Amino acid sequence: MNLTKVFIALIITISLFGCESNDNSSTNSQEEINLEEAKLTDFIFEEIKYEDIKITQPTIENNKEIEEGEIIITIPNTTTSLLLSLKSINIDSDTFNISPPVGTQELFSETEFVKYTITPKSNFENSIHYNVKLILTPVNENEKLAITSFELLSNDTSAFTDIDLIKEAKSLQTIDSLLVCLFPKSIDFSDLTPAIKYQGTKIEYRVNDTDFTEYPIATGKKINFEYPNTVDFKVTNATNSQSIVYRIIVDSEQPISFDKPEVVIPDLKVGDTFNGVNVATWTNEGNYPITTMSPNEYTLVKSPIEGINTIFAVTLSKSSGGNINPKETGIVNVVITNTPIEGEYEATALFKLNFNENSWKIVNTPTDDFINDIGYKISELLKVKGTLVN
Repeated sequence: MNLTKVFIALIITISLFGCESNDNSSTNSQEEINLEEAKLTDFIFEEIKYEDIKITQPTIENNKEIEEGEIIITIPNTTTSLLLSLKSINIDSDTFNISPPVGTQELFSETEFVKYTITPKSNFENSIHYNVKLILTPVNENEKLAITSFELLSNDTSAFTDIDLIKEAKSLQTIDSLLVCLFPKSIDFSDLTPAIKYQGTKIEYRVNDTDFTEYPIATGKKINFEYPNTVDFKVTNATNSQSIVYRIIVDSEQPISFDKPEVVIPDLKVGDTFNGVNVATWTNEGNYPITTMSPNEYTLVKSPIEGINTIFAVTLSKSSGGNINPKETGIVNVVITNTPIEGEYEATALFKLNFNENSWKIVNTPTDDFINDIGYKISELLKVKGTLVN
């Protein structure tokens, strides 16, 4: 009988000791998980980049949440869908679960919160919470749209230019303005990287009337501006309700390059005529075709007597006719029909270049609504010399 009582007492003691051990083990396991380690330091969406974020951390006392946290995220007002997903979290995913999970799309709003719960995997009853809400940036109805700076870096990293001229485009219905960039020297127009500053919400570009694509302002992007390519940039407001489109004109300041600075014609007798075809050559070092042209004026005229303007009639043309395209060589022609007095004659031919936005060619005809002075330097055939003998 006594042995039975002792045996029963021993069993009870062992059971009590086992229960106490399990309770302590459970308590120790809970205490090892620090809820402070479950706090979020960012909230990144997979679909968009936010503009601002404000995180109010949950209040934790004695490793228990006593007040939930809050996250207010500001996103662009151009965002088309508020069905968004959390991209990643900064907490240890081996220790904590987050619900809704990373990658799960939720419908966010400016008025209702989406609750995210972070729970230790070892204790599902001890959690912290974040209530997440979105704010769309306010719409500026009077948003100014403009390109304020447009620099082009060439592939030799030395030649660049800024805006020389912005002009209303009258011949192109889909284009608002022409933006002109002239380089001080001839460059490779097929390999240029724009660096742009603008006013507006978004800037895009296209080549040859394709669909507009967002331009990477931070890194820049190489674009082929070489004729006959056309390159346009579009600046748009926050609601996509207004935009302004620029077509970029890129050229060198002095596209005509003569092979020699002076042309000397053979001696002529008084009364003779001279039809000098291809007495010299020149090259189109610019980016657009150049039409056949005569000088706008002659300067530094010298003759045996005063009162004679010049005896020379100079033209720039192409031997096969037509326009002189970029990188092509043209010819210099000199005609003399009026040779009244013997002596030495000399003149400098000046060509004042303009841009025709109807034909997209370089001309030297007077300006009008469609022919513009865009800042070309005067091209000079420095000297034409000849002597008339008796």
